Amino acid sequence: MAEAVHIGKAAMLAGVTVDTVRFYQKLGLIEIAGRTAGGYRLLDGEQIRDLTFVRHAQELGFSLTEVKELLALRQKPHVCSEVQSMLQHKLEAVRQKIDSLSRLEAELAEAFRNCNRQLRLKREIKHEDCCPLLTKLDRMSGSNNKRYVSRGRKSRDK
Repeated sequence: MAEAVHIGKAAMLAGVTVDTVRFYQKLGLIEIAGRTAGGYRLLDGEQIRDLTFVRHAQELGFSLTEVKELLALRQKPHVCSEVQSMLQHKLEAVRQKIDSLSRLEAELAEAFRNCNRQLRLKREIKHEDCCPLLTKLDRMSGSNNKRYVSRGRKSRDK
């Protein structure tokens, strides 16, 4: 085994927090090389590489479950097609998310333009009557400006 370092130094070298190291160990993503006589976790170069691998895989958008699969695939020969399949699924998910975010951006931009237009047209109208977004959300939820009251408390608006 290469020279082991305390958990804090390993976390710093891998660019994660000590709590993250403990969490990854608890999930079985990394193993600990051992412990000191005082009970501190020790990690060697291999575990630090694993920590860095996990961090980079997460930065690419892989879930911890997917990262665990990737770590396991790293130990097997001839896995390129399996990794390629995972990448293809991840890429498709990212593209779907981009499409969804683009639609959301367009909807928010339209709501912003409507707000600006309404504010220019209706300067002297009460706030609750002029905000097209609040009006639209009220219509969508069917709330009709009803106040929701938690159980056991009376509404102050009565």
